[in-house]
Amino acid sequence: MLNVRQAVPNEVPAVLALYDGVIQLFQANTGNLGWRKGVYPAEADFRRAAQAGTLYVGELEGRLAAGMIVTQGTDKSYGDAPWRVDVPDCETAVIHTLGVSPDFSGRGLALEMVQAAVALARTKGWKALRLDVLEGNAPARRLYERAGFQYIATKQIWYHSTGLANFLLYEYAV
Repeated sequence: MLNVRQAVPNEVPAVLALYDGVIQLFQANTGNLGWRKGVYPAEADFRRAAQAGTLYVGELEGRLAAGMIVTQGTDKSYGDAPWRVDVPDCETAVIHTLGVSPDFSGRGLALEMVQAAVALARTKGWKALRLDVLEGNAPARRLYERAGFQYIATKQIWYHSTGLANFLLYEYAV
């Protein structure tokens, strides 16, 4: 079983190496450049998250197998999305940069990470988990829908790594 826990700052190099593998495999399999090595997610993103206590890692067989960032509050780039869970921003959170090492792919670890985020939300008293998926990222869409997330809307969002692109917004009622 995957052990999901808060990461510590000295683990950032290992987290970055994990994501470099994720990016390389994803681009090789899909040609999609949603994440770009050195652009996003980058070392500075993981350092900020580790220092803020929002970086989580999953360990399996004594090795770093997965990672994600979970931040309180809804991402402002989502604009006026028609969320189903109508609560103050402080009662929401967003899952960012969920990734599983290629060494551990196909073992259901992404779903375990999402389930850990749901458990974290319950512990923190958050009422909704939200996230965005780059249009065309079918594996991520299937994962989140299987985990119980509901599609909300498609929005054009500008991110440094993608430029202006369509993203599908999802929500999970905790």
